[in-house]
Amino acid sequence: MIKKIALSTFASVLLFSQVANAEIKIGKGTLTFNAGVSSQYIFRGIDNNKDAVTPSAGADFSHPVGDFNLYLGVYGAASDNVQVGEGGKEIDYYGGIQKSFGPATFDLGYQLLTWPSASAKADKNLGEFYVKLTIAPDKQPYTIGLAYYQDDTGSYLGADSATKVDQNYKEVNATYNFGPAQGFVSYGELKNDTKTTTVALSKELLDVGFTLSYINAEKDGVGSYIHRDREYVTLAAKKVF
Repeated sequence: MIKKIALSTFASVLLFSQVANAEIKIGKGTLTFNAGVSSQYIFRGIDNNKDAVTPSAGADFSHPVGDFNLYLGVYGAASDNVQVGEGGKEIDYYGGIQKSFGPATFDLGYQLLTWPSASAKADKNLGEFYVKLTIAPDKQPYTIGLAYYQDDTGSYLGADSATKVDQNYKEVNATYNFGPAQGFVSYGELKNDTKTTTVALSKELLDVGFTLSYINAEKDGVGSYIHRDREYVTLAAKKVF
């Protein structure tokens, strides 16, 4: 049954590719929308939707402000982490500014991850400040990135612990353009929770981006939301329009 749902949802995303791929201009700004589906929803090594097929959708607005680029966005997905009772849906809000210096782009922002129907008040939101650095040399087939997320919700109650634990996250990643497909690799550490390695290949077909990922998540600390090391292979499709 799950396989039938997955095939049906992937077909729906392919249908989106027939929609006019036109961004909306608002003054000097640009508004775009996206819709997608993934065979699983894995976030920082943690299964957020009970190993189920996960639809998602979002919108992004960007606008130049002097030498900077301002952006705002919203993202929604099915989300039902059994350990925190997220209630079946997740809605995230984010915003920040970007600035490029030659091949380097800095990104400073804030994101709020919310689960409106979560069973416990402490599980209803997670706020984070973040800073990202991406190095993309001109005419080179690769990029290198660093990211750091600072917890802004006063920590949280760990899944296996009676004490609060920090949820700061740091990551190093890289991409490589192989021509037929785009390669991606990353290593991230969610403090007191998981250490996650991801290797992925992406390819655009019929104006839809497909990503096949291998994810290895290692339990790290007594507050971890995974009770054992886990491996995942996921397939995702996303259409921007």
